[in-house]
Amino acid sequence: MTQTTVRARDKDELARFLGWFSVVLGSAQLAAPKVMCRVVGADTDGVAPTVMRVMGLRELTQGAGILSRPRPTSWLWSRVGGDALDLALLGLTARKGRKRTLFAILNTLPIAIADVFESRHLSEQQGPVRSGRPIRKAVTINASRDDVESAWVAAEQIRAKVDRAGASVAIEDAPGNRGVELAVDFVEDPPLGDLGATAQKLAGKDLATELADELRLLKQRIETGEVVRSDSTPQGHALMSHLKQRPAQPEEVPA
Repeated sequence: MTQTTVRARDKDELARFLGWFSVVLGSAQLAAPKVMCRVVGADTDGVAPTVMRVMGLRELTQGAGILSRPRPTSWLWSRVGGDALDLALLGLTARKGRKRTLFAILNTLPIAIADVFESRHLSEQQGPVRSGRPIRKAVTINASRDDVESAWVAAEQIRAKVDRAGASVAIEDAPGNRGVELAVDFVEDPPLGDLGATAQKLAGKDLATELADELRLLKQRIETGEVVRSDSTPQGHALMSHLKQRPAQPEEVPA
């Protein structure tokens, strides 16, 4: 099973990283402001924890904006402004001679540089905003082309998912006379961008994962006439099922 991802949207992996970084950092600042104050060498009493919570709310808002937008230029620039504010506050704290604060400044600088770099990169993007990401799911089946085509016609459930997604299907001879390749191409463009994609994965409604399982099962049916599953993951590669995964063993079949 292979997956080929073609970059067709403006937001690249660096922007996604910065978005998730904001979400994680902001969550920590909101949930444990005194702990975060100790980490950066700030006081744990007075207004410092309140300021830390406000900074956490800012980070969460920026992270959600970056992850939910296809071209989050303004949200990235807002992170640049936030970096400047953070460095200024850390500079004031560093005047007290705390080594932890100097360490925090050294760790903040690379992130600030990445924010500037990505903000400038997105500012240079021209034309309509591109939000979709082409995805290909393909499997090579050791069978004749007629058998694969007949099995695909009979697989009503998977064909219904493909039709709802507006996906295209190609059945072609695999290179080197190695069987037949069945490939499904579609554009992944969930609501709320990366946040929506993550929600779909957690809910088990991620089409890419569903297709990976369905095509693997179809391959097994065509090649062996049966489907082999382990009871460690009887629902395939759904993310939530992996959280409860246990050592593999044969799945029990009712008598």
